[in-house]
Amino acid sequence: MRSRDHEHRYFRPPADRPRDVHVHVCAAGGRWERAHLLFRDYLRANPPACAAYTAMKREAAALWRDDSLAYTEAKNDLILDLLGEAERWAADRRWLG
Repeated sequence: MRSRDHEHRYFRPPADRPRDVHVHVCAAGGRWERAHLLFRDYLRANPPACAAYTAMKREAAALWRDDSLAYTEAKNDLILDLLGEAERWAADRRWLG
């Protein structure tokens, strides 16, 4: 198990095993859950935003293949921009998650 913050936990295989998956667990109804469901739904509804996020993930994965912290940091600005767009999108549609 790994912990990134107080709002959620995530689980992934041990370091000596392939890391082809990790699972995030959070309390239902919390801020962490809302932000991630909103991000998911916004990307599903907005193909250009999804394409931008996909491109950034691929670029970051190529550049920071062996540095997960740098990989995460490389995506941060775009994610925050997209979350801002997603919040406006949600308000316009009265999105409730």
